[in-house]
Amino acid sequence: MDNTGEERKDMAEPISPQQHVHHYYGRTTTDQDHFHVFDGTTGLNYVTGEGHVHRFSNETSRAHGHTHRMHGNTSLQVRSFGGHVHQISGITSFDDGHTHRFDVFSGPPARPRRRRPRLMSLARSAQQTPDEESASPRRRRRFRKIRPSSRKQ
Repeated sequence: MDNTGEERKDMAEPISPQQHVHHYYGRTTTDQDHFHVFDGTTGLNYVTGEGHVHRFSNETSRAHGHTHRMHGNTSLQVRSFGGHVHQISGITSFDDGHTHRFDVFSGPPARPRRRRPRLMSLARSAQQTPDEESASPRRRRRFRKIRPSSRKQ
């Protein structure tokens, strides 16, 4: 629950095995001599009349001293080898006098990550024995950031 007393759906335990998220990454169109890269994870799926969609929301990388915000709903599911994917497209927020377009497909379905309060993880690490401390922590895989080339063609 958050401080409003309402349970957040993206932090809740999955209700059924069909609940899932998708990871996505990509780059925007080039406008005003620059582009932005982005990555994120959709929210849990919710059913519509013809199938299901996901909400997404993220911020782009910084370029030329600014960022853009992206948010919206994915397309309905599109069958693929890994099960299904979703199209994520739209226009970024208007910042620094312009917008960018984006159009990517998500990755395959993934189990939602269960979030734990930060204070609990700190308390648990304080209770670890020396043997447990030597074990390397599990790292989250990050996507490589795409940067524009400094050379002009």
